[in-house]
Amino acid sequence: MTAYNNPKSKEIAIYILGLFVIAVILGLNFLTFYWADDYAILNEIKELGIFKRCLNGYYTWDGRYMTPAAFFQGAFLQHLPVQLTTFIWNSCFLLSGYFLYLLINHETNSKVKNYWAFVIIGAFWLGSYRHIGQTIYWATGGVYSLNLLLGALWLLGFNHMQNGKLLKNRIGFAFFTILVSLTTQNLIISLLTLLCLSLCLNYLESDRVNLKFNVLLLLILLGGTFFLSSAPGNFIRMKEINGGGFSHISLSTLLKNFGFILFSYLKFSFFLCLLALIIGLSIIRFKINIKLNNVVFVPDSKEKVIRFIKTYKYFLVALSTVLPFLTMPEVLSTRTTIYFMFFLFAFIIIFTERLSVTKKGKLTTVQTAIIVLIYSSIVIFGIHNYIKGSVLKDEITKREQLLKQSKNKVITVKVINDEMKSYCFEIRDYKDSEDWALKAQEIYFGVQKINLE
Repeated sequence: MTAYNNPKSKEIAIYILGLFVIAVILGLNFLTFYWADDYAILNEIKELGIFKRCLNGYYTWDGRYMTPAAFFQGAFLQHLPVQLTTFIWNSCFLLSGYFLYLLINHETNSKVKNYWAFVIIGAFWLGSYRHIGQTIYWATGGVYSLNLLLGALWLLGFNHMQNGKLLKNRIGFAFFTILVSLTTQNLIISLLTLLCLSLCLNYLESDRVNLKFNVLLLLILLGGTFFLSSAPGNFIRMKEINGGGFSHISLSTLLKNFGFILFSYLKFSFFLCLLALIIGLSIIRFKINIKLNNVVFVPDSKEKVIRFIKTYKYFLVALSTVLPFLTMPEVLSTRTTIYFMFFLFAFIIIFTERLSVTKKGKLTTVQTAIIVLIYSSIVIFGIHNYIKGSVLKDEITKREQLLKQSKNKVITVKVINDEMKSYCFEIRDYKDSEDWALKAQEIYFGVQKINLE
């Protein structure tokens, strides 16, 4: 009993349980498989090679084809087993969760203990359950997690650069910003928003050194997003998806689209927000002395404008991730919420800490109970997906074996029941006999024709 009540013993137990939780999350990668776009990409690489495939995509479908993530995606699909590819994506996502912990630690007044890193990583993964089947456990969609990692690393580096003045470090970070500028528009626009807010702070605080450096970073990111957005393929895609692109856009349409996308994002993020609030309250030990004037005030002076920006910047950054979809809400999906969720999760925890005044203290029983509850939820969720994923994996394996044995033949396959899918293991199966995903598998396996049962 004495050992259990010992704060050090509790912390060690939380570390050990945290490592076990991470192992559960990573272990799910053994059940991943190729589906949908995976086969189409493998066919393109076989025909064109990695570089020509990316260049062709830039001109015919999407500017993001010419990004580092797209080249990694192609190389991993071509040379690595699917389980290892998704393991890499999962590692990128979990590392982003760790950088999220470092960001929260940097922004809050209360020193967040190291063991909270495992809790934040796990909660960020669990709260993202709506999209992890597409951003982690899918070989094609995992590039979202790679881009998130680059964005999170940039964010930490940016905060460090605002306090560090070494020229060689700033030059190195500027080159890293070039890499980050070639990720994806809804991530880049969030970083642009953060830079604009930082420039306002630089101006208000008369920080000329950081003002000049941040203008340079802004120009680099603008250059990258211009390269991605001006791709000929974007306009072909826009015309194919909504028929008119910008020609039918009005202010009222943009406002309507903004409301629709924001509502969808908040709906997808509800559980994540709840977890963030619980963790925020747990970190400050529930000893809350509400100070509304810390976070609710009219920014009617220079000092208050500065405080307003520092208090709400990550919320504004989260909102900005909606903007790239205003003209094409049709491309909205659960996986595009990944960056919105990252910044919103950070904002809620930081906001909760700033809303309250608390005393520092040791790990409490309430905190321990909440941590164990979050860990237990992750393990239960993981086991559920492991059970469902094993059944789905067996079904996919049987189909692949049949396809491998049916070169130049006409075969009949059953469409996979939607009930076999889970949040971690999604699959876009054939919709009809003319489905592009079916055609991609016919080409990949050399099957003459696949009929549906």
